[in-house]
Amino acid sequence: MKSKKAFILGAAMAASCFVSAFALAEQTPAKLSAQAVKQAVDKALKPGGTLEKASVSGELKQKLNAAKTGQSNVVKKSKAAVGNVAIDSPVGQLEKPDSAHMKQAAVAAFTPLFPTLDINTLYTLTGVETGAQIAYHFNLPKNARIQVQLLNQSAGTDMSLTLFHDDGQGNLTPLGTSDNPGSADEYLNGVLPAGDYYWFMVANAASNSQFSFGVAVDSNIDAYEPNDTEQTAFALPDALNQVTGNLDSVNDVDYFSFVSLRGQGVGMFLGDDGAGTRNQWIFERFDGTQWVEVPQGSTSTYPNLTPGYTVKVRVRANPAVALNPQAQYKLTLGSAPRLNQHNVNGDNVVRIPSSIFQLATQAARNLSWSTQWSDSTGEPLRGVTPVLRVDKHFGATYNWVDYEAKTGITGAASGNVALGTCSGDYKVRYPDSASGQTYNWETWFNEGGWRIELREFPGVGVGGNTVQYVSLGHICSQTIVR
Repeated sequence: MKSKKAFILGAAMAASCFVSAFALAEQTPAKLSAQAVKQAVDKALKPGGTLEKASVSGELKQKLNAAKTGQSNVVKKSKAAVGNVAIDSPVGQLEKPDSAHMKQAAVAAFTPLFPTLDINTLYTLTGVETGAQIAYHFNLPKNARIQVQLLNQSAGTDMSLTLFHDDGQGNLTPLGTSDNPGSADEYLNGVLPAGDYYWFMVANAASNSQFSFGVAVDSNIDAYEPNDTEQTAFALPDALNQVTGNLDSVNDVDYFSFVSLRGQGVGMFLGDDGAGTRNQWIFERFDGTQWVEVPQGSTSTYPNLTPGYTVKVRVRANPAVALNPQAQYKLTLGSAPRLNQHNVNGDNVVRIPSSIFQLATQAARNLSWSTQWSDSTGEPLRGVTPVLRVDKHFGATYNWVDYEAKTGITGAASGNVALGTCSGDYKVRYPDSASGQTYNWETWFNEGGWRIELREFPGVGVGGNTVQYVSLGHICSQTIVR
């Protein structure tokens, strides 16, 4: 394929602010790129047959060319005159609008300027002459990665391809132009929000010529596109962030960045959605000179950084494993967490002495727990998810039950666990003088344990690879005996 040249009207959309795919839909569409096809949808289109060339009126030609050169007239809302006369208006009862009706009305009100064609379909035009200006409309029902294509030009043909966005009121914004020399193929690649768009094709040279065109659309994208290059890395906010994404093709690469504002430690981890798909992706961090792979199942942490340092990571497809575009990864990137305080307490029981059985925490019906988290500078970590994991009765295998909470502005989170009743595996007798008088107690109990973890970042908390848990005695019954 010949190298591409691109005339891009305006700067590419920045990905340095915290937005979602829904926010993207409210913004002006991104400028498209005529870069190499390897990062585009690059998919075969179903045949759409041969079209009769639709004529474009002189008025619409003028409108398209004016928009292309930045001279289009945008519809402006008129402002009411300001005066010193008061206007009394009755206040009616508030009624919730029918959103479905409003949406249908909005769709019905839009009339495209040019004939509408299907997406993911390749159409053929014949009988094209020099100077011809050809335009068609297509609709994107969802945010999507697209590749606009103009292919298979007959010998001696030289077409240019421009994509326009229509704001729904006939105001046109050019998103990019591909104008390669001669009969080379034309491509425009990018990620666009749902909306209405136009192909605009101009015959620089043609004589009874033929070519094909269409748009390949892949709506299986995550909320952080476009972030396919280091320059368009999605910037995550000052927090411990966990985001869910996917790779929509083997050529897709997702870049993310995080700024250590206070010089706090930065941590990163890549997991999956619990479906055992982690080996589909390669996770890498940039060390300043090269990309370094973070091994699967491992976290990576920069303990100390210069304030303002930007940490960059990327997720790409593992070439050794078949990619499932539906599989979702979970990326953690942000302030490395530190557990400053934790408490796990049982209710009022007569404790079994450690000389009889080593049980650090003992409870009959309830456990209360609390934690406080910060980054390495002491700044509280808000919005992270501590997890108390409890197995109240060890058996042949662990049976952990998770209890989650969210930290607030102080980085603290707490909760209560109802243990319920039990019948004990163990019976012990021991004296106790806590009440000021000695009694002999008989206690039935089960042995268990608890751990504290952080949902967003494994390997921190209480309990780990060396000492896996804190011992727990679930007290089933206690009676005084003689």
